[in-house]
Amino acid sequence: MSLSIPEPEGELEPLQQYAAYPFTSDDEYQNGLASILAGGALDNDPPEEIREEILRRTRVFYFNRMTGHAITMDEAREFEHAQRVADAPPLPDVPATTNDEEPVVLSFAQLQALIETGREDQIPNNKTIPDDLNDATPSASAAPVRRKPWEVETAQA
Repeated sequence: MSLSIPEPEGELEPLQQYAAYPFTSDDEYQNGLASILAGGALDNDPPEEIREEILRRTRVFYFNRMTGHAITMDEAREFEHAQRVADAPPLPDVPATTNDEEPVVLSFAQLQALIETGREDQIPNNKTIPDDLNDATPSASAAPVRRKPWEVETAQA
């Protein structure tokens, strides 16, 4: 059985079809997902990334079976990530301080969006730390050499 989701202007690409597929309203998918979940696929409350990966696997498998396409997990993951970044509301330029010289506090979502879009320079108090070692010559030690345990005993006797 092959299913395609036409776009008014023409045919969508497979990944666009995948993104537009109505998984939430597809009874056959929902029944299959319910049986997978009943089998304990998400027991022990896995982290959100693992949970999303398991659900993505079910969607990709079902979509490929229904449409005859062969999209991969990596393609679906990258496409979903690109969609999230593209759909995120644009962040205004974030000044390092306000007029009152109080530091700006970003929400986690704002911080994540700045990092994902490569705008790390707009994160307040963000410092770039070089990966190389200090090239300056080391300073001379001013502390006396620590005595060994047997030297301490002979000095006290």
